[in-house]
Amino acid sequence: MKTLLRLIRNFILLSIPLLIIMGYTFIRPMSYMAVEYTMWQEEKDFVHAKAGAPSSERAGEKDPGNDKAGPAEGPERIHTLILGDSRAKSGILPAILGGGDGKGIYNMAIGGATAIEMYFALENYLDCHQAPENAIIIFAPYHFCDIDNWQQTLYYNYLSLGEVLRVESDALRLGENESIRYPGSIADLLSFRLRLPNKYLDAIYQAGLHGRAGENREKYDSVRRDRGYTEFGTEKGNDGLNYETHHSYFDYSPLILHYYDKLLSLCEDKGIHVIIEQSPINEASHAVMQKAFVEGYQEFIQSVADQHPSFTVISEIPVYDNLYFGDNNHMNRSGAEIFSTALSKRYSDVIKPKAE
Repeated sequence: MKTLLRLIRNFILLSIPLLIIMGYTFIRPMSYMAVEYTMWQEEKDFVHAKAGAPSSERAGEKDPGNDKAGPAEGPERIHTLILGDSRAKSGILPAILGGGDGKGIYNMAIGGATAIEMYFALENYLDCHQAPENAIIIFAPYHFCDIDNWQQTLYYNYLSLGEVLRVESDALRLGENESIRYPGSIADLLSFRLRLPNKYLDAIYQAGLHGRAGENREKYDSVRRDRGYTEFGTEKGNDGLNYETHHSYFDYSPLILHYYDKLLSLCEDKGIHVIIEQSPINEASHAVMQKAFVEGYQEFIQSVADQHPSFTVISEIPVYDNLYFGDNNHMNRSGAEIFSTALSKRYSDVIKPKAE
């Protein structure tokens, strides 16, 4: 009996450090996560914020300083949402798009997202808010082919467990398991949901004794001030080749197309006017992109236009000078200002709140 009690005591003592780490990973992610996490969390807070609710009820993420999140949406009526991936997030400045301070417009795109994350983002947004009048949707062409950030989606616990299981069920049904269902995927999912040290201890170690609370709080507030916009590349020009140049043809993912259709159908069902736009690419990439890939992608976009005749659909991919790119895939702020100005002029009669 004494031996059993000793074993139980030793087990409890050995478990204490694990429980402390797990508690820390649950409660203080802003203190150890890399800076990109703050962009996902800011967007998640915005999506789930109930207009007019007290800040303590709107906050979805703990602040590193006082365990309260930063300012949430409040009672503002959003008439235009920007949905998409990092090219949308770094390419459209709501303040310029709206021709003023950007009020009524919010950039809800996420770096690394596909139509999977954006479908659930909009679904959750509509649970908490009135439907916007417009949705500008931009995904890089390669993000119809590759699910390259699913591990990041799990790592940040962006989707609920129910949402993850819905995606896994669809992946199984569509026969697309490599990115979603793979050897060890269940163990990974449990580790992420429980915030186990095997997934998060390295980030805590990299954050060091002082942690990342300050820089993450600053980034979170910066993204909120810019109404969801943020830069990914900051170089004063880049002539590197983007991800599309690695594809010889438009080898689309059935799972992504399934969720893209769900996203568009959700917009249609809610009476949201959809504008499908294309983010500019640099001259260097345009010169070497495979013709078969470009034509296959544009045929796909045209098929979307045919299925949804009420949508505004642009299939032509703009080409900007290398000078306006902060890295091989993303425009710098100068490029974003030019692109946002062009969209503002093109849709000046559309991106205006309707009279109440």
